[in-house]
Amino acid sequence: MAETIIKTSKLCCKSGYKFLLRDIDWEIKKGEHWIVFGMNGSGKTTLLSIIAGFKKYTHGDLEVFGEHYTNDNIMAIRKKIGWVSSSFFDKYLRKESALNIVLSGKFGTLGIDFDISDQDVKQAKALLTELHLGHKINYPFDLMSKGERQNVLIARALMSNPEILVLDEPGTGLDVFAREHMLSTVRDLAEKTDVTIIYVTHYTEEILSDVFDKCLLLRNGRIYAKGSLKELFTSEKISSFLRYPVNIQRDEEDYIRLSMEVNSRIEKLLNPSKAGDI
Repeated sequence: MAETIIKTSKLCCKSGYKFLLRDIDWEIKKGEHWIVFGMNGSGKTTLLSIIAGFKKYTHGDLEVFGEHYTNDNIMAIRKKIGWVSSSFFDKYLRKESALNIVLSGKFGTLGIDFDISDQDVKQAKALLTELHLGHKINYPFDLMSKGERQNVLIARALMSNPEILVLDEPGTGLDVFAREHMLSTVRDLAEKTDVTIIYVTHYTEEILSDVFDKCLLLRNGRIYAKGSLKELFTSEKISSFLRYPVNIQRDEEDYIRLSMEVNSRIEKLLNPSKAGDI
């Protein structure tokens, strides 16, 4: 039986009087691949920031690699976790070069350590080149496009050859080619390594059914459901989860397609002659 690599028990995160997360009970085994799905504000980034060791929780319990985070072990644990989240890192990174950001992934920090080898620099440059940023290795982070910044963070996450890969909406800002390259990388890692992957997305076309077999549905800071992706991602269950009727289908390659009817009233709001119809 695979060992438990992440375990939360009654995990809570409170800001003022508001709970961002409440009573999260979740267990992830080594080598499992999870999709985390939920609407904006459901607590996804908060939960993953806590697991990655970049945010503190206020109640409950968390174990990663069988350990609780402490001042003595936090850096060692972070080195084993590849963490991609533009909503998190965009708050802290500005003038740092792409190269230095990727190198920081070796240490699980927001800056680089003095213990950098020539091989580290070579690997960081190779990762940036593979992600089509070879010409912007020394470019400052805040002058890059959204998609370029995302690729820098992906390279950073892979720098330490992590045991856990946490991907918080990694496709955001990527163009069509870059997103397919990213998904191909995720599939390659899932099939050819024993890395544990947690993947957050709003877009069902990014949910690779042949890669991800586990799913966590998060709503208003609480777990709505968890378990088998195939059992949870049905029209009936996702409609109930979203509180809106949706249709879930799988194409010939088993990609998940979600469709819904959403009507807009913008044209009427902008046309005074139709104000009476509102």
